[in-house]
Amino acid sequence: MQNKEQVYRSLIDMYNTGIQSKDPKQIRNFLNNKSVELLKDEPRFYLEILQLRAASFSLFGELNEAGEEYRKGYESCSTSGKWVYGLNWALQFMAEFSFKRGSEKIEEAMNNGIQVLNQALTDLPFDKYRDFYYLTLTNVKAFMLLNSGKKEEALQSYADCKFIPVPIPEYNDKESLQILFAHFTKGIAVAIELKNYDLLMNLMKVISIDDQTLNAEGSLFRIFYETLVSAFDMRAEFITEFNAMFKIKAELGTSSPHFAEFLGLIGEQDLDKLDLFFKKTYS
Repeated sequence: MQNKEQVYRSLIDMYNTGIQSKDPKQIRNFLNNKSVELLKDEPRFYLEILQLRAASFSLFGELNEAGEEYRKGYESCSTSGKWVYGLNWALQFMAEFSFKRGSEKIEEAMNNGIQVLNQALTDLPFDKYRDFYYLTLTNVKAFMLLNSGKKEEALQSYADCKFIPVPIPEYNDKESLQILFAHFTKGIAVAIELKNYDLLMNLMKVISIDDQTLNAEGSLFRIFYETLVSAFDMRAEFITEFNAMFKIKAELGTSSPHFAEFLGLIGEQDLDKLDLFFKKTYS
């Protein structure tokens, strides 16, 4: 009989074979293998395989099945790790934007993600980064609320957030607070789509490394642009997400048309048009 590590290694090999060959049958063979259940009492193995199974279901557009894989493992997570696992679970539903199956499917996926994030917010650990973790989850939740038609709830979700500037040591440490920067564009999307100046400036305050930029005279777009460029230069995960948003701008056109327009102007690289866009938005 195989021991737990052998079962784990065998499943990893099956997954890698399917992904590397890009063969749907091989990936289905991995998903049809039920030996993952033998790993239940080994969380380090069990959780990893469940997440690989979820990713595989997502490749087929089977997002509810992907979510079910995450659900199986939630109680096996450590107390400090549940919120991250929950975030990754919720993010599975973001894949719906790539499938182009219509607004109803997007709304369904967003609602599923919101339910998971509500639990993750409850399970946040109490440590020195809690406020940043809370903002991370809120940015994702608000974005999902926005794209499921719940605009007022999206804005209200920030009521308990603390908009604290990222300390310079953490900003300079590429390994620190990656998860915050990796999902920050979702918050910016909410602020732009809802044309909410206060939210936008609060978010800029979190990632600004120069108070003089935030308080400088001049157009709002210039302040925004200079703050973002600095963040892009220092945090690769921030610009990675921004680029990912750009790729789905067409799908965002229905649920977040104003933000989609902003992304289109970013693509044109016309700073004068962007300046005018911000003046019209926040005048």
